[in-house]
Amino acid sequence: MLKNIRKNRFWLLKALETYSLAFFFIVKRSAGVFDWDHSPLAALDDPPFIFMLAVVGTIALVFALWDIKHLYYKQIMTATLTFVWLAFFLSFCANDALRGVYLSFPGIYSFFVLIGIVIELRWE
Repeated sequence: MLKNIRKNRFWLLKALETYSLAFFFIVKRSAGVFDWDHSPLAALDDPPFIFMLAVVGTIALVFALWDIKHLYYKQIMTATLTFVWLAFFLSFCANDALRGVYLSFPGIYSFFVLIGIVIELRWE
């Protein structure tokens, strides 16, 4: 398993970053601090979407730990990671545009995670 972790450390980090995004929304919801009343993030911070983040993070974590090579697992994992991070990046950008902010920290964070995934896919 350690050999797989060394080989797939990039995907392990992406799984942890996906878990951190879910944790971010859980903390925001628990604290009751909502600065996105009428934006796409108002729907994306609901429990089903947080559960979806956890599922996608778990899919990436399973690949990083066990290096599954059948049933197109890697393609499914990268597609779900890219979809999730693109959806949240666009939602953060729409929220920032509605609030009149250039780009907030979550938007910048999701942008760099998304760009990292795309660059890794191009170099493999």
